[in-house]
Amino acid sequence: MKSKTLVLLLILFVIISVFTGLIIRHKGLENKRRSVGVRIFSDIPLEKIWEIDIKKVEENVTLRKKDGAWRVKEYYDYLADFSQISELMDKLKGLTTGEEFKADKPLLKRLILMDPEDPKAKDSEKGTALILKDKEGRIIKKIIFGKAMRQSEQGGFPAGQYIRLANKDTVYLVNQYLTILTQGPKEWIRLEVVNVRPLDIKRIIGYKKGKIVYVLEKEKETEKEFQLKKGPKEVKDKIRRIKDGINYLTIEGIVDPKQVIDLNKFGISEQNYIQYELFSGMIYKVYPGGKCGKESCYIKIAVSYNGKDKELLNNADKQNRLLSCWVFKVSKWRHDSFFLP
Repeated sequence: MKSKTLVLLLILFVIISVFTGLIIRHKGLENKRRSVGVRIFSDIPLEKIWEIDIKKVEENVTLRKKDGAWRVKEYYDYLADFSQISELMDKLKGLTTGEEFKADKPLLKRLILMDPEDPKAKDSEKGTALILKDKEGRIIKKIIFGKAMRQSEQGGFPAGQYIRLANKDTVYLVNQYLTILTQGPKEWIRLEVVNVRPLDIKRIIGYKKGKIVYVLEKEKETEKEFQLKKGPKEVKDKIRRIKDGINYLTIEGIVDPKQVIDLNKFGISEQNYIQYELFSGMIYKVYPGGKCGKESCYIKIAVSYNGKDKELLNNADKQNRLLSCWVFKVSKWRHDSFFLP
């Protein structure tokens, strides 16, 4: 082969090699760009989720649909705060990737991305597992949340978090740190149990030992102030507190259902209650407890309906099923709203 031909072939080989390298590099950059800013959980079928398990080293939280409502398994199966569940799902679907890479086991350990259910992993290496299940208990997604990515070496609020899918070695650095996953069972419960505006209340009746002791009433729906129709004058000083009793009624917790077989332990009697009658026909009964702890008092709630609207009747029945079986802990300040002379 002539030397001139050999030189031409070498030049052609170099050109092809450089061109091929540029194509490979371009494709690599394109793939990297595609992986950045991608919402990796946008396809989660929210309508199919019936259970959310949050597994950590210290404790677990199980949120599940039961008897027509979301409940917290580890907190006596009490009602869960659906707004928080909705927030968790919104945050999860909004997670976008900032970086994506393969990781071996040593790196997974350093990023605290080992499965909390892995018996061979150390506690310091385990992350938090978020497990989404369907109605039959099948796993839809299992995501491990690990080490936070800080904005600076000095610390500060996390700017992101390392995550991975269970049984996968691909790690994603996402744009948020989900602090909501650090909550314990009690922090997931529904605190607001009733919310009725004083404007919607027609009549308030206080019962003691089954007999009426006072009546507060508005003759017209447009009226704002209640009139003392019956009862001692001392009730007048309490009207403002009484009418606000079920307006944003929030609790501090609930009593273990095993302890509420005997309501006398809490000073609760079915003959002592405050009845709130709404213009719509809805009726709320609050049974205040006569015995308080150091910081909390106790109440029970019942809901009914006096009218012909089937939708309101069904709503009252549903609320009553969800609320009437519990004894609630409330602040002493809130407990004072349910005044019986």
